[in-house]
Amino acid sequence: MNDSSEFFTDSFEGISRKFTDIQMLCESGVSRLYRATRFGRLFVLKSLTPQSLRQSMYREMLRKELEIMMQLQHPGIVQAFGLETVDGVGQCIVMEYIDGTTLTDYIEGERRDTLSEEQRRQIIDDLISAVGYLHSKGIIHRDLKPENIMIAHNGLQVKVIDFGMADTDSHTTLKQPAGTLRYMAPEQTTAYTPDVRNDIYSLGLIMQDINPGKPYRQIIERCLRPIDQRYANINELCNAIDSTLASRRRRRQWAIASVGALCLAALGALAVWLFRPAQTVSEPVTRTIVDRHATDSLREVLARQQEENAATQAEMEAQMATRMGTMRDSIAQLHAESQRLQEELNRVSTAKTQALQAFDRAAAKSGVTRELDTLRHWSWRHADLNQRIQEMNRFVYDYVDALDSRFSASDRDKVREALLEHWQEWNSDVEKRIKTLRSKERG
Repeated sequence: MNDSSEFFTDSFEGISRKFTDIQMLCESGVSRLYRATRFGRLFVLKSLTPQSLRQSMYREMLRKELEIMMQLQHPGIVQAFGLETVDGVGQCIVMEYIDGTTLTDYIEGERRDTLSEEQRRQIIDDLISAVGYLHSKGIIHRDLKPENIMIAHNGLQVKVIDFGMADTDSHTTLKQPAGTLRYMAPEQTTAYTPDVRNDIYSLGLIMQDINPGKPYRQIIERCLRPIDQRYANINELCNAIDSTLASRRRRRQWAIASVGALCLAALGALAVWLFRPAQTVSEPVTRTIVDRHATDSLREVLARQQEENAATQAEMEAQMATRMGTMRDSIAQLHAESQRLQEELNRVSTAKTQALQAFDRAAAKSGVTRELDTLRHWSWRHADLNQRIQEMNRFVYDYVDALDSRFSASDRDKVREALLEHWQEWNSDVEKRIKTLRSKERG
């Protein structure tokens, strides 16, 4: 009988563990997007263009985007599964495939005139929820625009995509102005430090495009003010939306109650006229008594209606207070989790920086580069020099092994990866110098 491990092959009944049916979706700037199938499921692969792949800055941007996306677990944000090397594509981020269309196509396409006010507001609520989650993690998107917001065909689910420009305080590299000019906050053209209010400005323009109705006009207007006059954070924006919509509901309920009271008054007057007694000598006195009864009845109806309205308003305010309390608790928990994650990221980021500095000091102490600069020809009798070159490679692994217990296996892998890349650059420079010496010998 065959061992059970033989069942795990590259394909089983036409379902492959490798990416197949790879099709390029688009090429934008420095990156390419592909659609591919694995295990019968669709995925999106994001890689760099061949020209961008040769530049370390863009490779670092791809790695930074992956680090940010792997922190995120929210129904309104595209999910990343990891970094893989795929034949024909190269190194790429593997992400979920979203069966839908961009918000731009959705609000400007065939469904533009069929979207109800409620649907438009639901899209805005879902989008604000996703951005609020990002901010609670200490992440600023910096490139919010309708093209980076997907609407799933199933259930109008909002998905925020493209974190190539996203940033956090924990990242110390690639700090430069970023965004798309049409939806970019004015201060982003010069500011190097990301701010949650950058995204709030972009949200204002997106809400303007969605056109959710008159109640949102003042909210949108404040989102688009200068940075010090905008909403300070997503929580403040949510409170403004809730307050505006609650006020509108109260006005609508009062209008309905007023119309109801007028209708009751009209019906009462009509009943008095229809059932008035036969005319007698005492008719004026009888009519006066009936009119008083009708007036008293109307007053009682209006008083009951006002009591019911007051009770309904009190109930709505209590529900809103409960909801706001729950939201504040959730935001506080997310903020605490964000602080913890930022501390972890800062620890790893600091460890990377210290590791690279330690490598540079060890490389300088080895004297390899200095000695190569003094040689006029290369010979394999320089055994000591070759040994020192090899020792720099061992330095990488020895350094990581010496990290203390605060660092997890994943943290050590990140530090080792940064060191290996740094060693690769140093080693490439050494090999280039040796190659030059050999060329001189042959000449």
